[in-house]
Amino acid sequence: MKKLLISKTKRTPEIIFTTSGDLSIIGSSLPEDAKNFYEPILFWLEEFKQTFPKKISLTIDLEYISTSSTLIILDILKTLNNPINCEVNIVWVYEEEDIDMKEHGEILQSSIKRNFEFVKKQIN
Repeated sequence: MKKLLISKTKRTPEIIFTTSGDLSIIGSSLPEDAKNFYEPILFWLEEFKQTFPKKISLTIDLEYISTSSTLIILDILKTLNNPINCEVNIVWVYEEEDIDMKEHGEILQSSIKRNFEFVKKQIN
């Protein structure tokens, strides 16, 4: 199994998923077809589930997320929610003044009943 790398565009986030368990989604997520964009990511995660490492860290650092992307991010979070013998840490990064994005993370957190680590990033 290889790591998954997808370059960021104006409408899609950068995806870096490594087999060691460091996973990140960074940028904006408003693809024309969210299902089509995230399909290889979900496929990779299904394969990854067979070999979960002892620790997984998922960092989600999105400036914007569409409704259709939110549903798929929720699927990703559910996939990572209860692996056996694996510690999962979810980091939700948001801009200091973007309360809506923080609340978005809080809604996802309550949906999967797992605590997120919320990290504010400074706007220059």
